[in-house]
Amino acid sequence: MRHVKIVATIGPATASQECLKQLLHAGINVARFNMSHGTAEWHKTTIQRLRCLALEEKTPLAILVDLAGPKIRLGKLPDEGTLLQKGRDIILVAKSDQSSRQNESEETLPVNLSHFSDRMEPGQIVLIDDGNLALTLEKQEPNRLICKVLVGGKVTSHKGVNFPGLPLDIPGFTQKDADDLQVAIDIEADYIALSFVRSPQDILTLQRALADRSAVIPLIAKIERPEALTCLDEILDASDGVMVARGDLALEMSPEEVPLLQKQIIAQANRMGKPVITATQMLESMTRNAFPTRAEASDVANAVLDGTDAVMLSAETSMGNFPLEAVQVMDRIIRQAEKEMFRKSQNLHSPKGVVRSTPEAVCEAAVSLAKSINAQAIVVFTESGHTAMLLARHRPTVKIFALTPSPTVTRQLALVWGMTSSVFPQINKTDDRIHAAQDHLKRLGLLQESRLIVIVTGEQLGNAFGTNIIKAHVVV
Repeated sequence: MRHVKIVATIGPATASQECLKQLLHAGINVARFNMSHGTAEWHKTTIQRLRCLALEEKTPLAILVDLAGPKIRLGKLPDEGTLLQKGRDIILVAKSDQSSRQNESEETLPVNLSHFSDRMEPGQIVLIDDGNLALTLEKQEPNRLICKVLVGGKVTSHKGVNFPGLPLDIPGFTQKDADDLQVAIDIEADYIALSFVRSPQDILTLQRALADRSAVIPLIAKIERPEALTCLDEILDASDGVMVARGDLALEMSPEEVPLLQKQIIAQANRMGKPVITATQMLESMTRNAFPTRAEASDVANAVLDGTDAVMLSAETSMGNFPLEAVQVMDRIIRQAEKEMFRKSQNLHSPKGVVRSTPEAVCEAAVSLAKSINAQAIVVFTESGHTAMLLARHRPTVKIFALTPSPTVTRQLALVWGMTSSVFPQINKTDDRIHAAQDHLKRLGLLQESRLIVIVTGEQLGNAFGTNIIKAHVVV
């Protein structure tokens, strides 16, 4: 069993019924829909198609809707693009209407901002097109930045613009995000990812928007801004999980800082029991090639060893030439890395002297018991998914089978490390519940007879914090 989950971005390369079925068979656990691209109707149709296939395959699959957030982009340029020559001056013009290019010269690039930050100073670096082109600010005038080209090349319309290290006073939740949020609610998304998170207030803004629509959907905070790192604990506390958006982090900070930041974010998310996704360019070369580079294979393996819950494919599966192969390669790399991780038994332990809730203490004891008796699995009964996530926090070396009456919770647990979930009815009597679960998991081929399992449950159903029973049970 693979413990670390695979998030695959769905796009033009994988939207067909046959491709989606192949991805499910290859083992994707979460399907990401990037609202920066595609129409609302395309997203709804594709998600419905994928949900039907997942039900047919009896595969719990989480749907992650990734809101675009504010994106600073160039405006409309000539169809052939504009060539930026190294050493030449270029003027950036703030334009609220990025579609207009009247009265602009070849040396001028429109930017979809109403005004530039007054915190800019000479020497400020400006990156365009994910850092493929670079400028340096020489002088700021009202609504104009006079820059010199450091790294040149051809640039086309609507490419992204970054000002590394510069705090930006722009709303994090846009009108487009509000429209896309309704799409996520309509299709009953299992997770929503929020871009441009700078503080817990950004999470609270989205939670209020959901509450105004009488909706509750778990929120994933994308860590892509330097400001977020100064209040990471608060963001983790406010959100339901985080995504390490390494591409944007590398543009906003120096690339050499990102690997250590990745480890720190994953470690802190593990300590707080929140799912964490490691994202961006994990197998980027497989958008064009059938095999990854050695460096990419090492990158995926290191994220697994760091303790990530999930690794994400972006362009590899949304628009690449080898989407199925990318998922298969990622699956193999994860499995190989997990062998080493479990060989060293690098499990997480709670600090000594810390008073924990009953469910937390029960889950920690259950993981320890499973290891001590060489149990084949831990079976947890959960209504909200909370207890199952507490178990995953301790990274047990055995399988975790989560049984819940909620189809939504079943899909949401598809993101969580080491979790296999299925819909299971509520049964009041504890002994009847355990034996019915044993028979259910045996029918699915997940348990072997005459071997031990560890049961985690509670005496009172319907109480989210009523987990208080551990039982070592022989499968019969």
